Amino acid sequence: MNVNARYPGSTHDSYIWNNSNVLPIMQDIYNRGHSFFLLGDSGYALRPWMITPIMDNNPNIGTRRYHDWQKSTRSLIEHCNGVLKIRFRCLLKHRILHYRPDVCSKIINACTVLHNMCIHDNVPLPEADHEILDFGMNVIDGVNEPGIDMLNRNNELIAGRRIRNNLIRQYFP
Repeated sequence: MNVNARYPGSTHDSYIWNNSNVLPIMQDIYNRGHSFFLLGDSGYALRPWMITPIMDNNPNIGTRRYHDWQKSTRSLIEHCNGVLKIRFRCLLKHRILHYRPDVCSKIINACTVLHNMCIHDNVPLPEADHEILDFGMNVIDGVNEPGIDMLNRNNELIAGRRIRNNLIRQYFP
């Protein structure tokens, strides 16, 4: 639904998200009282609309269930990225697009459009070789928490924790 290929691969996902055109739209929707949740990995900041995993060495049963659900649901988008890389091998991590960054962005966007056309026209995927694809599911990074007030409180983080804890209590007992 949204592809952002303006940044090099070394740019952290949370930086791209924090500088995207989608974030202010999502914040506005949330601030208007609409309830929704985006799922992010541990590299994203927990917010009332961005639900992230709980990094706990001794999780209780509800937290483990939540973590398993969250990870398996997030894996769907990682699988989509993997399928795109199977169809267009030039997008694999170890392949390098030897072009200027602006041309690389156009190639990535073109691959995405062509992939969606293939899906629409039921074009089968090429057979995958035995190369291990990195879908990005095992990345654990810290995130800077923007928006901290003078008392060192981050109201969006506090609200995100409250919502995530309520989700765990209600749906993962």
